[in-house]
Amino acid sequence: MVRTLCFQFLIIMLCLVAQAQETQRLDKDSVLRRVDKLKALVDKKYWSSFNAPQYALEMNYYEDGPFRMHLVANGNYSKPRMECSSPEVTFKTIPDVTTYEEWYAMLIHECFHGFVYRKHPQFWNNLIEANPQDFYASDSLRALKENYGWYADRLGKENSLLSQMIAAKDIAEVKQLWAEFLPIRNERLCLVRELLGLDIELFYPMTETNEGTARYIEYCLYRELGIEGKADWMTNLDSNSYYYASGLYMILIMEKFDIEFRDDLFERYYTLTDLMNDKLK
Repeated sequence: MVRTLCFQFLIIMLCLVAQAQETQRLDKDSVLRRVDKLKALVDKKYWSSFNAPQYALEMNYYEDGPFRMHLVANGNYSKPRMECSSPEVTFKTIPDVTTYEEWYAMLIHECFHGFVYRKHPQFWNNLIEANPQDFYASDSLRALKENYGWYADRLGKENSLLSQMIAAKDIAEVKQLWAEFLPIRNERLCLVRELLGLDIELFYPMTETNEGTARYIEYCLYRELGIEGKADWMTNLDSNSYYYASGLYMILIMEKFDIEFRDDLFERYYTLTDLMNDKLK
């Protein structure tokens, strides 16, 4: 009798769990409503005009099929479209993403790219023009770090200085550390051109700006959604996507010391490096 009751209880609990999981599945309408709320939050607290109607993206939402989480352009990114897989497809494809909150933050990261390209088309055009022929940011920058000790060594020094800047007690210390950082950064990019015949002196800091700002928005959402404790990977300067983290560090440094970075970025300043260099004179 007891065993039968236990078995029935177990069946009931499994059915309830299955029902709860089913009701958690997100349809396109619920996704769009939540995206609008999160964009409004970002607009209000972190980056104004992000939720302006003229920068809205068309979104294709896929509940099955291959994983998608990227923008599709019409050639010049004047009207990018968001290709987005459901949380369930994402969870199966990217094991590190385990919650809806993380999924939403990932989605808003990509939406921020679309916002930037629509609001600041010249930034996108310059990023493409600065891109060396047949050079793709993720794999190629990772290869430079992995294959050339002099590149990795200088990159490590830059990252150490960024870590010191964010831990600095006052702006005077930040300015001193930045004065040490900039020559090392310039030397690294110059050596890539001289030794490898690859000019990334504009492309690298623009890519760092492009990805660092989107990661900043993602990082802010982790804070807002109560999952900041899961954000350590975002600030990992030693990761393969190190330029995402360095861009984020630059913004967090400016945020900490009340240096305005939003108003002119992507228009007057195309890179965080140029902006910080001007602000820290």
